[in-house]
Amino acid sequence: MPNDGTSGTTDPATRLARIMLPQRTLPVPHQLREIWLGTVMAEHQAALDQATVAGAQIVAVQMADREARRALLADWVRRHAAQFPDGQLYFDMHDVRRDGAGDPDVMLARHLRALGMWEEFIPARYADRYHTLQQVAAQRRIVIVVDGVSHVPEAAIAACAQGMLLVGSNRSLPGLSLHGDVVFLNLASPAPPSEDLDAAVRRLTKPASVLYRLLGHLPAPTIGPALARALLDSAGQTAITELTEAGLLVSAGAEGRFRLREHALTHARAQATAEPPQDRLHVLRQITDACLKVVEEAAVTCTSPAADDAERRAAIEVLDAEQHTVTQLMQTITHVQWHQDVWRLAMALRPLYDARVYQSYWQESHTCGAEAALWDGAIDVQAELRTQLAGLELLCGYPDNRERADKAIASAQEMLTLVTSDRLRGLIWQTRAELDEDRDRDPVPAWQQARHCYTQAQDHADAALATARLGHALVAAGRAEEALALLSGAAPSDADADLARASAYRALRQHGPALSAAVDAAEHAARHARYRLYGTALTLLAELAEELQDEELLQRCREKETELGQAAGLGPGRPAR
Repeated sequence: MPNDGTSGTTDPATRLARIMLPQRTLPVPHQLREIWLGTVMAEHQAALDQATVAGAQIVAVQMADREARRALLADWVRRHAAQFPDGQLYFDMHDVRRDGAGDPDVMLARHLRALGMWEEFIPARYADRYHTLQQVAAQRRIVIVVDGVSHVPEAAIAACAQGMLLVGSNRSLPGLSLHGDVVFLNLASPAPPSEDLDAAVRRLTKPASVLYRLLGHLPAPTIGPALARALLDSAGQTAITELTEAGLLVSAGAEGRFRLREHALTHARAQATAEPPQDRLHVLRQITDACLKVVEEAAVTCTSPAADDAERRAAIEVLDAEQHTVTQLMQTITHVQWHQDVWRLAMALRPLYDARVYQSYWQESHTCGAEAALWDGAIDVQAELRTQLAGLELLCGYPDNRERADKAIASAQEMLTLVTSDRLRGLIWQTRAELDEDRDRDPVPAWQQARHCYTQAQDHADAALATARLGHALVAAGRAEEALALLSGAAPSDADADLARASAYRALRQHGPALSAAVDAAEHAARHARYRLYGTALTLLAELAEELQDEELLQRCREKETELGQAAGLGPGRPAR
């Protein structure tokens, strides 16, 4: 029912006008506030100042010393912060580098999130994320710093028309000149400090020395407080603080993450490599158990009915922060055939990829996890991972993604008779139906199967969603009356069912009920913060208004689309459709 309970007596334009979205002030990110450890030389400051005065859109700083380079870039941003009133964004490609390649897809998503975009409006596809960042950044005066760059595309993707891009690298990047007006600076590194790291480690307390040793074994460059606590209990934070004060540990690119300084990392890894194989395996077991504890606890929170929204968001942030470590660890322990641990880690990441799409990570984690489940004979796990893999491939939407999606869901369907969960059977059929829709095949039989399985599992929410999607499929097949008969028994009323009813009434040329149901859908979606669905309802209402030549309703729809775009973080005057 609508907000005021008067769907039968209030015209659609008036009802639509009463829908109020949350009032938002978009955040102004300041990701370079911290004074990072590293020598900033006066001649380097002067050279960078001169380069930026020249008015270039991109300034590339080449310097071998990672700490000094980062400190120089951060120093420049702090001194010139007034030039960028809409914020500062920072990303270190070293933190997400795998097999020699950084992951600009992750950077784009994090930048959009930091600029205030609602999660459901962050596109799944890399190219769409790039265009959205261009759209959002075009309205703001920001500076973006991308450090740890090894290849031109890792930085060029962040070049925005209205902002400045500072690039840090230890190598020359001449190809950047293809992406804008660039000034290149090649700066000599400061003289390295003369440090006896063996002596420095001997001076550490036991918790700090243990963490230092573990960081030498960790198959990822950064660590956060959650994993440190899982490894060292209450001493984890104390150890981080001590290593930081000793100058061995520094803040990483992402907030709340830490990494060893370059020379300390080299030292710690050399010590780890020198340990006997059985000792290295013992440490790997420690790290694996700690990672499992962190991500499985977070995954439980994400899906727990007892958790509130703030707790679920915090759990998602933990999974997001740890996904790089987890996927690197999965590759490592695959070689020692710890198959159950591999698929447990993959399953723990599932709630993250239900909320946020990082293509390279979920492809790696779910493929690796499904193969491990096959080795371990875990049928339900293998089917579930392959099903989510198919759904995510479909979401990304390129032709090769679609081919991989078909293969993944076909593999899951082969296990239908062996799967023990009706809910999982419903998910497999639902994903098959979505693929059928994408390929212009008849999805009705698959939606019917999905609805039946969810009903058998007493999964009321997913059964209701499958009913609504089946209704849409029937309308698309020219069976609108059958869709209305199906939806008349759907209870309780929700945005998905309302939208399906509106489509059915529209197909039957019953415009009054169609308008009423579409506004019902908009009201339900806005009330429950399902803003992407709210935008879909607005689109349907606008199409109905055009068919009926209702200028007042059409104008109201356009106003609401613009309002939604601004609230979603797309910026003033940008409609969300």
